[in-house]
Amino acid sequence: MKKILLTLIFGFAMLLPVLAQDSDSKKPIWDHGDNVSDISYENVTIYKVYDSKDAYVVLYAKNGLGIGKVTIPKSWAKESPRKLSFRRQPAGMYPYMTVINKGGEFLKVWLTLPVNRKDETWAVLPAGSKIEGIDATTLQLQY
Repeated sequence: MKKILLTLIFGFAMLLPVLAQDSDSKKPIWDHGDNVSDISYENVTIYKVYDSKDAYVVLYAKNGLGIGKVTIPKSWAKESPRKLSFRRQPAGMYPYMTVINKGGEFLKVWLTLPVNRKDETWAVLPAGSKIEGIDATTLQLQY
């Protein structure tokens, strides 16, 4: 009697996952339905960051074939919520910029740079240089 009862319990335990299987399990693994984020990001390598009184001028890699230039107002670091954040560059990595978009609209930018301002990535823009885009409200990378 015990053997029959144990066999029935074991058989039911083996059958339970098959009975509980959802019909959605036949969907492809990449189909997440409504669980899709509207946040996206782009990473680009930074060649040089020019510091000025009101903005940073960043030279970055365009598809590995050219150099793009973007102006990032320093006021973005003081806004709430912040549009500009800095991260410490990990050892062995090149400096890079991450542009985060939400629903196709610019959200924020992260600059991952060496902390030491004497590093060759950092430079100071000559006084009196004309900077375009100091009053920008958005950031879009060019490829």
